[in-house]
Amino acid sequence: MGAVDTLAKPRLAAPPIISPRIRHALGNVLVATSFVVAAVPNARNFFHGPADAIWTIGAVLMAAMSLVRIAPKAARLDLRAFLSTIFPVFLMPCLLRAEGASNGLLAWSGVGLELFGVALSQLSRVYMGRSFGVLPGNRGIVSKGPFRLVRHPIYAGWFLLTVGYLASYPSWMNCLITLTTLPFMLWRIQLEEGLLEADSDYRKYCRLVPFRLIPGIF
Repeated sequence: MGAVDTLAKPRLAAPPIISPRIRHALGNVLVATSFVVAAVPNARNFFHGPADAIWTIGAVLMAAMSLVRIAPKAARLDLRAFLSTIFPVFLMPCLLRAEGASNGLLAWSGVGLELFGVALSQLSRVYMGRSFGVLPGNRGIVSKGPFRLVRHPIYAGWFLLTVGYLASYPSWMNCLITLTTLPFMLWRIQLEEGLLEADSDYRKYCRLVPFRLIPGIF
């Protein structure tokens, strides 16, 4: 009998069904679509008042920035990451309602907070460039502009926008939704910083900028 060839032929890895580049692009489109959907309830009242217009513009700008995001160096894709992101970024904006409009000083204060919140968020995104992301991840350390004051100026701006909208429409439901959003946002920040702490550059940045959302306080 002839010798039996016992050497197994190497198996070739099957090519991925969707390339990482296409998968990332599809993810960007999904995120952008989510922001547009979040803007829809307020877009219906775009000409109803400045509060609705500012909110809608802010959400649309976030959608536009989502389309050009770069892939992160590292990211959290677990259940906690999704839960801590979905509520404050996507679900909460869809639940707020333009009912019971305020007037006078409270209404104008709400518009002022919204304008400041949108300006802070968008200026922070300009400094981030294409490093903007949604799920907790490491997309490079940004330490200029608003990031010299607090480590999460985009979240600070987004929350100011929400509080401004609450001042414009101070219903019990909007108040409850806004208060519920805060612990989810803090959870999201904790998860992201837990991931970023593995980066020595981020640890140095934390020593230079010790505050997360409010300069001198937190």
